[in-house]
Amino acid sequence: MQKTQINLNPHYQDCYFSDTDGQAEAHYIFIEGNDLPRRLNEEEVLHIGETGFGTGLNLLCLMNFFSTAVSKKISVKYSSLEKYPLSSERIKELLSPFEDSLGSNFALFLYYWKPFYNTLTPGWNQCAWDFPKVKVEFSLYVGDAGDWSQQKNPKQVDAWFLDGHSPEKNPDIWAPSVMQSVYEKTALGGTLASFTASGVVKRPLREAGFFIKRKKGFGTKRHMIQGVKT
Repeated sequence: MQKTQINLNPHYQDCYFSDTDGQAEAHYIFIEGNDLPRRLNEEEVLHIGETGFGTGLNLLCLMNFFSTAVSKKISVKYSSLEKYPLSSERIKELLSPFEDSLGSNFALFLYYWKPFYNTLTPGWNQCAWDFPKVKVEFSLYVGDAGDWSQQKNPKQVDAWFLDGHSPEKNPDIWAPSVMQSVYEKTALGGTLASFTASGVVKRPLREAGFFIKRKKGFGTKRHMIQGVKT
């Protein structure tokens, strides 16, 4: 109970990540779910899209994956959405259980995040971050998912991390218009992965044009979903 309370987003009364192992959950759902271990060897530059930046754990798991999976420096575009950005102090508190396993990437991220957070304004915010194996062009949209869905992406997304709390707790980020926008912002052959297999999420994604399939979920969760734009 104490862990759940610490990990709670008060705006949605929902956890940011699994109390079992949030880092393993993020790797399984978003990195493996988008087949990034294989695609890394086939695509020179990846553009990752995300709905729900939260604590930044998905980004940090991606940086850790690249740290062990690549032998030379690569470039990544990472575009995310967040209505309620967290301070570096709050992120450090939430991610402290993973501090050792995230290694130097965690400290470096907090170093970059603090001044970035202090200058955030509604709408798009951009910066460039240099991690040991990765150069990241980072863009964060601060605001409502509905407003974000009307924005155009300068480059289409290759892989989506569809996060942002459960559809019951945060229905706006899973709205059909937002899922349609995700489809329109996706490159041909681009993929998506999400922890939820709810029909209110699968249905609009299929109607938008994605091929969607279920996969075994993380831990005790029965299912998650994967998708591709064909």
